[in-house]
Amino acid sequence: MLHVGENTQREVATSYMKSLRLVLVAALGAVAVIGVAPPVMSADPFTAPAWTSAVCRNIQFGAGGPILGLTPDMIAGVVGMPVEVMGTPASQTLVVVEMGQSVTQSVVRTFLSTCGLPAPAWTDVLNPGDILPAVGSEATLDLTVVAGILPANTTLKTATVNDGLDFYTALLNAARACGLSGTTPSAWQRSQLETPTGGCIISMSYAIFEKSLRQMLFLEGLRSTTEQDLYIAQTEQILAGLASAGVITVISSGDEGSGGCQPLTRGLQNEMAPQWPSTSANVLSVGGTMWAPTGWNGAAITPASSYVPGVPLIPVAWRNWNLGSDCLWQTTPTSVTWPGIGTTGGESQFVTRPDFQSNVAGSLPGSTGRLSPDISGLAGWPTWLVPFNNDGSQATYAMGTSAAAPLLAVGFAHVNAALTARGLTPIHNGGGPLDIHNVLYNPAFTSSLNDVTLGTNNLWSSDLWTGPTAVTTTGFLQGIGFLDGSLNQTANVLSGFTSTVGYDLTTGLGVPNFSTLTRLLINAQTVTFDPLGPAPILQQVPLPAAGTCSAVIDGPFDWAGVGSGRWGQSWAQWANSGQGGPVCTRTLIYNSALGAWMIRS
Repeated sequence: MLHVGENTQREVATSYMKSLRLVLVAALGAVAVIGVAPPVMSADPFTAPAWTSAVCRNIQFGAGGPILGLTPDMIAGVVGMPVEVMGTPASQTLVVVEMGQSVTQSVVRTFLSTCGLPAPAWTDVLNPGDILPAVGSEATLDLTVVAGILPANTTLKTATVNDGLDFYTALLNAARACGLSGTTPSAWQRSQLETPTGGCIISMSYAIFEKSLRQMLFLEGLRSTTEQDLYIAQTEQILAGLASAGVITVISSGDEGSGGCQPLTRGLQNEMAPQWPSTSANVLSVGGTMWAPTGWNGAAITPASSYVPGVPLIPVAWRNWNLGSDCLWQTTPTSVTWPGIGTTGGESQFVTRPDFQSNVAGSLPGSTGRLSPDISGLAGWPTWLVPFNNDGSQATYAMGTSAAAPLLAVGFAHVNAALTARGLTPIHNGGGPLDIHNVLYNPAFTSSLNDVTLGTNNLWSSDLWTGPTAVTTTGFLQGIGFLDGSLNQTANVLSGFTSTVGYDLTTGLGVPNFSTLTRLLINAQTVTFDPLGPAPILQQVPLPAAGTCSAVIDGPFDWAGVGSGRWGQSWAQWANSGQGGPVCTRTLIYNSALGAWMIRS
């Protein structure tokens, strides 16, 4: 079911914010050739994973069609999940944001159990006075991805709001789900989290074109620029408050490729349209990939052949055609569905470039804004196998960055489970060497990322537009309202971004491998003293009244961003006014490889 809702302004605006493509088993569509320039270099290959379920493996794409849907654990295995855990992980929380829709737990859990996967329960966190909205495809996809591959000792929640357009309320509710209270984000601290040691991770698969945001806010009743600016600023304050509390917020970059779709966005030549709030400097923006044969040079990737385990594949930028879209051309008397979908990226017009992207500024010469995405995960092909919204015994296919975002969010939860099980500091979003952005953009961790070097998000390419709807046919584009007939207009008004070596605006830094990332982080936190570097720093505090060092409030001792925890009990003469007594102690050691202070393990 490819759905965009009824053709009303409000519902069309809502459809912009959902990065989901759901394809019913009964719906088989043709996909045109996906063309790119011949490759000069490709990503590291991997082996197409084998089926893990005897039941969830023969679901056809359309009546008599090929088999293409994979269970979450198959896709997770390609990116290094599960991560090996030695010990007991600290408790952590994973929150999935749902806007204007909900998911039926029994449906998802029945499906996962049928496929031989864990089927954990979760808690729905609502705003006071709200009831669960109607069940929706987005929520069903999100929870299927996350619940099926959740790490141990992780509490799963949804932050559900009734308004499908209100980012501010949705993110504030997500903060509550993490354990943060009050409406003053600048006062939030990690110690207030429900699981402060393990931390909290938020996944959100909703975003909107920056060029569309003001019109959407206008439809929501914010008529003046001042009101709109305040709304945007207050939402950014929530994201900043979440970051200051260490919460990692993962948001999909969007599914509309290079942009330019109607009715809320008119693209301009060579002017791309990234989506907010995935462009916030306080979040991790996730793009989409698809799997292609090694040596892929733009040949068609279609639902014509079944998925084959055991063959070598590479990730390439996600772009599909003739499968529908969230975008509509608003025309009279009918609307035309935009035919292309693909991973979204570009330069933000709202957010200036953050420091963590200073080393990738050359990927878009002359730019000064925040670039998106940061990293990427599988959107499709192949597709994700998920249950019908209201029937866990039946399966359907889904694709989009809506699947990639929760996949990577739960991946980071696996990393943190492995780190805290060893008594190490988890990655977070609060600055310092273990800040999620500083880690991913640090060359020391490059080997944990599979660089995507092939593909494009150009949905205006002439290899896609053919026949009566060819992109070179100005009459067609004038008829659907994209071109207004002005002089000097050309039909090929948008280009796109192309994957290349290093950072690019289709798939960011590439696809993470969470097992490799974990190994590198363990090594980074277990370094020994470098006699050529600064001397170790001993930190000691009185034993708290609770009688345990886990109760130390160590914010004032988070020197140079080393993080919280890992205090051990010992004895010191200075305690009790020089009479001696129990204290809590830890040692900071300088990590020359990272150029940062760490807590000695």
